[in-house]
Amino acid sequence: MSTMSRIARVAPRAAPAASAGASPRRAAVAVARARARDRTARLVPRDRHRGASPRVASSRALCSIPRARGRSVVASASDGETGSLLDELDADQRCPVPKDQRPASQLAELQDSLLLGWGGKELGGYVARLGALGSFFYFVLAYPIASYSYDPSTQPFETVVCALTGSFVAVAVFALLIYNNWSYVRDRLLSATVEYEETGWYDGQTYVKDPEMLARDRLLGTYVVRPIVERLRKTLLSCGLGVFVSLAALNAIDAPEYGVDGGAAYEGGGGNVSAGVYDARSAARYEPPATPEELAAEEAEEAEELARYEAAMDRYARDNARGGAEARQIAEDAASSME
Repeated sequence: MSTMSRIARVAPRAAPAASAGASPRRAAVAVARARARDRTARLVPRDRHRGASPRVASSRALCSIPRARGRSVVASASDGETGSLLDELDADQRCPVPKDQRPASQLAELQDSLLLGWGGKELGGYVARLGALGSFFYFVLAYPIASYSYDPSTQPFETVVCALTGSFVAVAVFALLIYNNWSYVRDRLLSATVEYEETGWYDGQTYVKDPEMLARDRLLGTYVVRPIVERLRKTLLSCGLGVFVSLAALNAIDAPEYGVDGGAAYEGGGGNVSAGVYDARSAARYEPPATPEELAAEEAEEAEELARYEAAMDRYARDNARGGAEARQIAEDAASSME
């Protein structure tokens, strides 16, 4: 449908506002608003929502659009025409913002992205993709790393919980990346202005959206992007809760045990074993028995150390005796010289 035919269709609705006494600016604004209302009404299937208020019918129709058509936001009018909220409007042709920086174009690019487009998938596909991602990190990275920290043959539960913690963290990182991109596009769709760059960072500009573009973008931001952002936020909360529960379980089952003699040693007074205090007798239970060669080497080392100690003490005693004799001789010489 051409631009002139669209204006002809919506012009009668704007006739009361564009009366003879109205200014040309008011008449143009009235025509633009009427065109926006007409385009919004065309997106509502009349046979399914007959009798409902325009706002309720519009919200129901927009909520049913993604489920019916998948990635593209498409609706059919009563006259058999097929339109999309992502189609180019007349306001888009007048918009100075580069096409790749327009919110609607960014939304379409986000939906077509290989990884970031996961947020716009149906619930089943979304959960399946995140589950596959978590399984990949669990079996390829998390479980092998956990196997080095715990022995799977003797500590299987600790190994599984540690690997689950790593997989939850990996899924949360990817979910956060997707969440940041979709929330950014949502904010640009709901905003009445668009910040853009003509050629680089040094010539940033701000464009005020036309009424038709603003109505289209807010419909997309409210009924298409906002539910996706809420679902991603719940995913992040679920991953955070999973990490917290896994760490709490790992801390409960892998808490350090002070004193290796068990509870009987504390209750019955068996030995001087205290919680958090090193005990040689308890530590010896974890050491392998010494061989005769090791015992002989230890005895020889102890004898050598004892010999060195006795030699040092003898030198100390001789030095003290020599020093005492010299001190007495000096004292006698001093006394004789004074006489």
